[in-house]
Amino acid sequence: MKNTNRMAAILFLSLCAAATSLRADLSFQATVDTTPLAGVSGYMAFDLLGGNPLQDNVATITSFATAGTLGVAPSPSGDVTGSLPPGPLVETADQFFNEWLQPITFGSGLTTFELDVTTSYVSASTPDSFSFTLLDTSFSPFASSDPTGADRLFAIDLVGGATAPVIFTSSFATATVTSAASAVPEPNLVLFACIGFGLMLAVNLVFRRVRLQLS
Repeated sequence: MKNTNRMAAILFLSLCAAATSLRADLSFQATVDTTPLAGVSGYMAFDLLGGNPLQDNVATITSFATAGTLGVAPSPSGDVTGSLPPGPLVETADQFFNEWLQPITFGSGLTTFELDVTTSYVSASTPDSFSFTLLDTSFSPFASSDPTGADRLFAIDLVGGATAPVIFTSSFATATVTSAASAVPEPNLVLFACIGFGLMLAVNLVFRRVRLQLS
C-alpha cells in the first residue's frame, strides 16, 4: 500500500509539472490593401516554415474577408487543415514547408484576417516563422523591401516572448499587422488529468485513514 501511494504521488507530481509547460498564444489583426493590383489575378501565400529543430508551432487564420474574388482551387502543402473562408485555416510546423496558396483576383480595397500563433522556441535555434506573400499567376512574388529576396509583405518569427511582426513595404500592396487580444489557450488535457488524479489520490488517502481508525 505504501509503495502504491508513493508511485501515485510521483505520477501526480510528474503530471503537474507537465501541465505547467504551456505554449503562449498571440493574436494579430492583419490588413492588406491591394488597390494597386485591382483586377489583377494572382495568389495569396500563407506560409508557416518549420525551424531547426522543428518546434511544432501552430498558425490559425480566422475572420478572413477580402475585396477581391477568390479562386475555387486553393493549393495546400504540408500540414494544413481547414480553408479560407469559412475558416479556420490551421497550419502546423511539424515539417519544414506548410502553405495555403489561395488564387485570387485582387480587389480595390482591403483583405483582412485574424492570425493566432503559438510561440514555442528552442533557445539558439532557427525559429518557426509565419509569412504572407502576394504572387502573380506565374508564382513570382510581387516585389517588396524584404531583405531576404523572398518579397514577403510581412513575417513573424515565433521566438517566444519576443515574437513580433516585421512589415515590408511594396508599391503593389500595403500591409499592417497589429496586436489583438491574447488568444484563449485551448483546454490543457494534461492539467485536467492532473487535477482528477490528485482528487483520486486524496480520496484514497481519506479512505485509508478511516479504515485504520476503524480497525
